[in-house]
Amino acid sequence: MSPHKDIKFPPLTPSQKQRLTTDHSAQKCTLPTSKESQEEESVKAVFAQPSSARKLSWTGSSYIYASPGRKPQLLMQLESYVKKRLHMINPHEPEYQELKLQVYRKVFGCFIKEFKTYQPLLSAIKKEYENTLAYQQNQIRELKPLRSHLRLVTEECDRKILAHWEEEHTEIGALKREKQELQRNIDAMREKEKAMQAVVDHLQSELSNQYVKYRYECEARKLLIWQLNEQTRGSAKEEHSAYENAEEEKDPVELQLSLKVCQEDLTKVQEELNRMKAEYWDVVPQLKCDTLEQTHRQTLLQLKTLQGDFNCLKREYDTLLELHKRGKVHAEIHDSTTLQDSPEDSIPS
Repeated sequence: MSPHKDIKFPPLTPSQKQRLTTDHSAQKCTLPTSKESQEEESVKAVFAQPSSARKLSWTGSSYIYASPGRKPQLLMQLESYVKKRLHMINPHEPEYQELKLQVYRKVFGCFIKEFKTYQPLLSAIKKEYENTLAYQQNQIRELKPLRSHLRLVTEECDRKILAHWEEEHTEIGALKREKQELQRNIDAMREKEKAMQAVVDHLQSELSNQYVKYRYECEARKLLIWQLNEQTRGSAKEEHSAYENAEEEKDPVELQLSLKVCQEDLTKVQEELNRMKAEYWDVVPQLKCDTLEQTHRQTLLQLKTLQGDFNCLKREYDTLLELHKRGKVHAEIHDSTTLQDSPEDSIPS
């Protein structure tokens, strides 16, 4: 006995009955006129079943609908067709995605034809998808030149960036080397400044020590000068007092005699001075005499030089004068000979 004997199906609607009749008529007619119609017929041929199997599917299970846990016959046929067609397409072909989309497009068209009630809506959805795909393909075709241009611009920018980076790297290296050189110079100058500061500190300490010593010596010198002045002042006072006492003790007669002797000595000195002036008034000082002798010698040398030059010039003058006289005599002789020859030339033959 059949396990589906007691199963009762709902009655068919008029649309389902019409679809069954159209399916039977589609199995009998074979009039493909184009490539697309041939492919659709191939899809229908895959989905087509014998009448006995179709009857069995309607008696045992639905062609479109199925009980829970089982796939409908239409779904299994569509999946089988998709697997078969995808297996026939080579994945390494350049138009692999388009061929794959074509398979799914055909399957979706067959799926729409099976659902007559939803066919307008599904066809509109398919049309919108097709339009969107066509629009996207047009956009892709328009963007292909821009893509190549973008690639060229990107390569050019990368090349410029690389060149700029190399230039900056070179400049940075030069700046780093310059920085290191300046840092070394700064360190050397700091060391030199430290050494100079140490020398300055040492000199300042020595100067302070010398200043302290100088102050001590100055104070000691002032003290000694003061003591010396005090001693000198004391001795001067003593001498002055002693001299005053001695002057007071001298006799006036002695003072007159001393004055007379001084006057006589002054008279003798005055007479001696007058005698010396009278005797040596024409005497030249030794320095002036030496200067005059040196000038005289220089004058004699110049005179000898000028005398020699004068003698040379005189000899040259005498020679020139003699030559002039000889030339004059020769000229007179020549003139006289020419005058003597001219009358002889004038006598006719």
